[in-house]
Amino acid sequence: MTKYRFPILMTVLVLSGATAAVRAAEPDSGAPSPTESDEATEEPEEVKSDLDSLVRVVQQRPIVKAMRLEIGFLAGVSTADVMHDQYTLTGSGRFHISEWLSIGASYSKYFSSRSKIFTDVTGDLEVYPELSQVQWYAGADIALVMFDGKFKLFDDAIGYWDIYALLGGGVTKTSRGDSPLPTGMLGVGMRIFLAKWLTLSFELRNHIYVESFNAGSELVNNVVGQGGITIFIPFGFDYSYSK
Repeated sequence: MTKYRFPILMTVLVLSGATAAVRAAEPDSGAPSPTESDEATEEPEEVKSDLDSLVRVVQQRPIVKAMRLEIGFLAGVSTADVMHDQYTLTGSGRFHISEWLSIGASYSKYFSSRSKIFTDVTGDLEVYPELSQVQWYAGADIALVMFDGKFKLFDDAIGYWDIYALLGGGVTKTSRGDSPLPTGMLGVGMRIFLAKWLTLSFELRNHIYVESFNAGSELVNNVVGQGGITIFIPFGFDYSYSK
């Protein structure tokens, strides 16, 4: 029995090593392969594309201007005649056809007083220039919104603003004649909404007309800067689609 012990022991060791090698070569059925794990956690591309096509985030406009009437009250200064200090009070009405386009009409009343330049010229130089004192302006215009946006105020309130261009015309009445003068108008304006129905507005307008002086006719650029408030009617608005 002793002489067979060593061959039997060697046979057992060889069989044990072969069994261990076979087990190491076989894949572990309990743990998923890297490919199977990736496929299980990653969504198919078809599912992703379907979700992207279905999900849409559309934010409603904070202010709706279309089909609303805007009434403005503004005050400003004029540069038409350096011989006078001229101030204006303007009332305007504007109907918004869409969010970008509107038509309006305005009337401006001028209040004038002799400027220091007039006193210096007439007193020191004893020269009396021809004067053209603007009395009023009335006209109509088209406004086109060029830019609009939002801003955050005091880390809480959200404000809305827009910038628009003005093109129009009307008539200007001056102290040099009884007949109003045909006038063209170019301008730009800005609205800052304080509420859905109230804005703080600023405008810069250039009223262009030809004035007749004793020395001849002259093209006048009456640049008017003004600011004030505008009120939208109706005070509120409804969205066409629910949020």
